Amino acid sequence: MNSHCFGFFAYSGVFALLNNYIINNSTMRHKHITFWRNSRRLTSLVVGVLFLMTAFPASAEFKPKDRKPASGTSRAGGSRGCSSSGIPLTQLAPQTFIGKTASTRPTLVWYMSSSQNVRFRLFEFESVKSVKQIGKVQEIPTIVGINQLKLPLNYPELTVGKTYLWQIAIDCKNDTILSHTEFTVINPQSLPKNQFTSILEKVNYYAENELWYEALSEALKATDNGKLGQVASTLVKELAQSEMPTDSDIDRKNIQKRIEYLQKIASEN
Repeated sequence: MNSHCFGFFAYSGVFALLNNYIINNSTMRHKHITFWRNSRRLTSLVVGVLFLMTAFPASAEFKPKDRKPASGTSRAGGSRGCSSSGIPLTQLAPQTFIGKTASTRPTLVWYMSSSQNVRFRLFEFESVKSVKQIGKVQEIPTIVGINQLKLPLNYPELTVGKTYLWQIAIDCKNDTILSHTEFTVINPQSLPKNQFTSILEKVNYYAENELWYEALSEALKATDNGKLGQVASTLVKELAQSEMPTDSDIDRKNIQKRIEYLQKIASEN
């Protein structure tokens, strides 16, 4: 073999080795770039999920630990009232135990299956077995579905530390149906301070602090008139789970009916 042939083959061998080196390095570089890009995408995905979890936290559960039993006045009734759908007038608030609010003018919420006027009364407990009426009876028009009433200005502000009873009455053909619910007003200064960036954060905060009236009122701000919406529906389902049975068989049956009504209301809104 002459020198030219040897030089050609030597050059070809070097070129082949160099080419393989470039290809291998390019492949490694491509893999490295691909891994780097995938890592960035994964990081972005994780950051995005964490952001969404922070911006839209899961609904807090309403599981009150302090469930002081309500008086016999507020036990769930067995009457269906004027209802044609099977769901009677239903107050959307704790009934077997005393609810809580930090507001001196709370928003009161109830469900109606028909549109008719109701009468609202407010009472203050003077003792465990004695109540006095506050303000005058107020007649209120209602809609089918969810009704709200912020304590009117013609009623005095409520007092921190006092327990109250709010009543809704409707007249049927041959009967008057009454529904009662008790609540107490707590000192808002006793609550942990917090800043909110969304309605859902407020709902979570109030639910965690057992402030049913504030939690439901805030949840309803994100819904159409007469509807519960997803967040409030979840709260009502949790309210149904929190209602306490009693030793009385009659009360137990009535409470079970109320729980069923609450679940139906939550499922249709």
